[in-house]
Amino acid sequence: MIRYSLFLFAFFIASCSFGQARWQDDAYLQESFIKIALEREYKETKHPKLIRWNTPIKLFFESDGGDASLQKELLSVHAQHLAHITGLSIDFTKEPKDANIFVIFTTYDNLENKVRQYIGDPEKIRAALDEAICLGNFRHNKQYEITRGSIIIPVDHARRKARFLDCIIEEITQLLGLPNDSNEVFPSIFNDVSIDTYLSPLDYLLLKALYSPRLTPGMNVQQTRAAFPGVLTDLHANQDIENAAQRVQKYSLKTHLGD
Repeated sequence: MIRYSLFLFAFFIASCSFGQARWQDDAYLQESFIKIALEREYKETKHPKLIRWNTPIKLFFESDGGDASLQKELLSVHAQHLAHITGLSIDFTKEPKDANIFVIFTTYDNLENKVRQYIGDPEKIRAALDEAICLGNFRHNKQYEITRGSIIIPVDHARRKARFLDCIIEEITQLLGLPNDSNEVFPSIFNDVSIDTYLSPLDYLLLKALYSPRLTPGMNVQQTRAAFPGVLTDLHANQDIENAAQRVQKYSLKTHLGD
């Protein structure tokens, strides 16, 4: 009984780590950022570079599948949540020529047609089409600034898989410059085996780090690692790491939906 009690006490101390969760550890946060920001899903990259937006984002919304008003409401709330976290300007436009992110809600039967229209030859992304429930695609310039993105959500298919809300949240978040998924990063929407639907505190910190003035598009892994202690210093100074669990909820879809 005494040995068992001592074990429980030791486990309690180790688990709490003086009240700090694992995702609040500086080394864990840095490695999580490297995995999500500088690795690529479905594409091998020998010399990955940091990518992000340096211009305002204009969203073009289109729907031919399901409740368009609800879809736009959910998209709008999440877009403004991301704008609040990153400092980016994110707004809607009714003119496709003015848009740099196209968000398309459609049906599974029409998915490949929309891919041809907004992304390109479906055969070039066949692995993603066969495996993914929803699709996100982006382009960047020579300075590694993201200049265009497309998101296609087959609403009926996503609902059958119980991933409709996940698709909205994950795809646009990834298009901000966090394109990879990793089961080693937890808790996170970028973890395919995680149960997280909404942005986690760790996701909040990854977004804050991505748009830190200490990082610039085009940085490689070594340069990012060298600059990241300064990013962490700022996150601690602003109490973002310590208060991420509360701050991630402000303007969030989770709060909006009362979930």
